[in-house]
Amino acid sequence: MAYAIALSTLGWALAGFALAMLIPALVAFGYGESDQAWTFLVSAGITLFAGGSLVIATRGTPRQPSQREAFALAVLVWLILPVFGALPLFYIGVVPTVTDAYFEAMSGLTTTGATVLTELHIIERSVLVWRALLQWLGGLATLMLTVVLLSFYSVGAMKLFRSAMPRGERHDLRVQLVQSLRAIFWIYMTLTGMCALALVLTGLGIFESICLAMSTLSTGGFSTRDGSLAAFSYPAMEAVLVFFMLAGAINFTFHWALFHGRGWRVYSSDPEVRYLLIVAVAGSIVVALVFVLVSELGVFEGVRTALFSTISMMTTTGFYNTDPVSWPLFVILLLSMLALVGGCTGSTSGGMKLLRLSLLIKLVNREFNRLSHPSAVLRITYAGQHAEESPLSGILTFFCIYAVSLGFIGVALAALGMEFHHAFTAGAAALSNTGPLTALAVSGGGAYDGVGAEAKWLLCLAMLLGRLELFALLAFLAGIFRKT
Repeated sequence: MAYAIALSTLGWALAGFALAMLIPALVAFGYGESDQAWTFLVSAGITLFAGGSLVIATRGTPRQPSQREAFALAVLVWLILPVFGALPLFYIGVVPTVTDAYFEAMSGLTTTGATVLTELHIIERSVLVWRALLQWLGGLATLMLTVVLLSFYSVGAMKLFRSAMPRGERHDLRVQLVQSLRAIFWIYMTLTGMCALALVLTGLGIFESICLAMSTLSTGGFSTRDGSLAAFSYPAMEAVLVFFMLAGAINFTFHWALFHGRGWRVYSSDPEVRYLLIVAVAGSIVVALVFVLVSELGVFEGVRTALFSTISMMTTTGFYNTDPVSWPLFVILLLSMLALVGGCTGSTSGGMKLLRLSLLIKLVNREFNRLSHPSAVLRITYAGQHAEESPLSGILTFFCIYAVSLGFIGVALAALGMEFHHAFTAGAAALSNTGPLTALAVSGGGAYDGVGAEAKWLLCLAMLLGRLELFALLAFLAGIFRKT
């Protein structure tokens, strides 16, 4: 059977997804939402039946997948899981259409954070937990995609990806997936628990602390209240979220190394982590100066807003702690650029990643040097090792495809009726998996409830492209075309 191993693994993923639905069902029973609880239980049953059917139908498949099957698995996970994730959202009635339900589920699983929901204060607690859990699971799947799949096949610049975990080169891809999932799951869970506990200590309620912790570590951006973090206005809470947003944007294999006694040096030895901190500090200073000098914010509020907003956007989380509509245009453009860049490779953040950007800058600098020294042999190094030409050409390819995709999505959204600046902001938000980025350009908190159905499906495609980092989807499609 073609793609049998991909379908088999998808079946196990659906079975795990069904078990995850029991969590909001229990929450619903706990808060007296009996109708919602049964909806989650029925949705879990449907999902488990679909997953079990795939597992049974593909018994006896070979254990080692081909590269085409591996990329097919990545594409299928982010295409099919939102279908089942949308079931409780639609049948509970919090969204009016199938399109809205799929959009919300896709946004959650790709950790984008774009939402069609408003008036969150009247939405059932079980639904809020499910939205946060979708992002949390999507962040875990993202780590598996990067740490195992993309690095296993050395896609693009992933030959230079630094993993602090044992890579297990002697094992096949399926064994690596299981071993990496076991290792990272507990680190991911522990950091989420630490974030939730810290939020509780700042005075936030347990329910919202858990939901925000899941959204933060996954760098997703779903909030439990309208207006994102502006509805809370807790400086201590924002300080906690800044720390854990940075943790979510750092290579998770380094967190694994820290928990296994390797010390803090594992972070300082990596160039990408240094780039992240440099950009965070420099960006916060620039934005703070603009706020203090240009806007009506005072010094304390200006620094506080600048630090939180810069970290939030560059990690592609998308939280904001004040209404961004009145922010200076320069700040909006700068934060949008930071969101497109994103965090570190091997993290839950979206965007192009600092690894690729740093190598692109070095590559451009090398070509400038060659103008004056055409015969010079100039090598590019990263983390003390020479970069081969194949990953460098992959970076150029990625950058070109990324720019073309952003332009195409923006133009297509404008053709579908969006205002021109809103179209490109929404396209950038979806492609960088920073859905709340639209709040910088439009009023109403950046909600997508007024966007047309065709535009929502296009944005779903953009979220998928951004989450799969373009190459996984393109490699899958290329395999199909080669076969035909």
